[in-house]
Amino acid sequence: MRYIVGGVRFFMLFLLTIFIFIAACCVLPCLSRRGRAWLIKNLAPTIPWVLGVKVTVKGRVPDAGAAAGVRADGPGYLVAANHISFMDIFILDSILPVRFIAKKEIGSWPVFGAISNHVGTIYIDRSRKRAVLEVAESMAAALREGTNVLFFPEGTTGPGTRLLPFYANLFAAAEPAAADLLPVTVRYTLKGETSDIPSYAKLTLWEVLKRIVFTPGLGAEVTILDPIPTAGRDRRELALEASRVMSGALGWPDATALKEREREARLEAAGVHHAEAPKAPAP
Repeated sequence: MRYIVGGVRFFMLFLLTIFIFIAACCVLPCLSRRGRAWLIKNLAPTIPWVLGVKVTVKGRVPDAGAAAGVRADGPGYLVAANHISFMDIFILDSILPVRFIAKKEIGSWPVFGAISNHVGTIYIDRSRKRAVLEVAESMAAALREGTNVLFFPEGTTGPGTRLLPFYANLFAAAEPAAADLLPVTVRYTLKGETSDIPSYAKLTLWEVLKRIVFTPGLGAEVTILDPIPTAGRDRRELALEASRVMSGALGWPDATALKEREREARLEAAGVHHAEAPKAPAP
């Protein structure tokens, strides 16, 4: 029976992908920023629904405008989330529409690249040394316009059972825009337990899709944490704070704090003292 259901889900996903492609290429360019955010927020939940993944949300986006995709009375949120699956994007967009940070190569993918281009993805070219600085500037500009910008500070896809250490560079986009940092966590479950089935850290997209559609009972838990003020705080301090609260919400070890303590130990052993460096929280 589950193979019949899975086959139906594959067919529905094919039709939905065509519909989203047409909407992205033909409708989104004609809409205002608010109109694009509304359409994205209403289309995004259809992907996990078709795949049979039930989404539950804990907490809420503090600002109604930001939750709708465009904040009128201030900058958007710089959203930091852990990354497990391709579904993360659709699930998070259904809660608060954002502009995502993604590697440049995605823009040239068939079908998905065109969709990504039209929803306002900000690309980073990892082959260029100045890419991070340029992307941070683009992020800050988008935040000033009231748009939410989301990035995955792990810098890659995680296994779905633990957090990876955070890269601090893109946290620097928040302060120039006077934007708060909004940490968000994603955890996939099966029968109430953490599941790595949706993770494509070591699998192809096709392999992950098969695992998802043929596994009944998958769920996704999203937790929206309290905003973190960024004024006067450097990128490393923000990365440590975001990792602390996100790992706490997930109940997973704080890999960023561990990495920072190891770095401090190496500096101390070498006789180097960085007085201004933030201290990692004690375990």
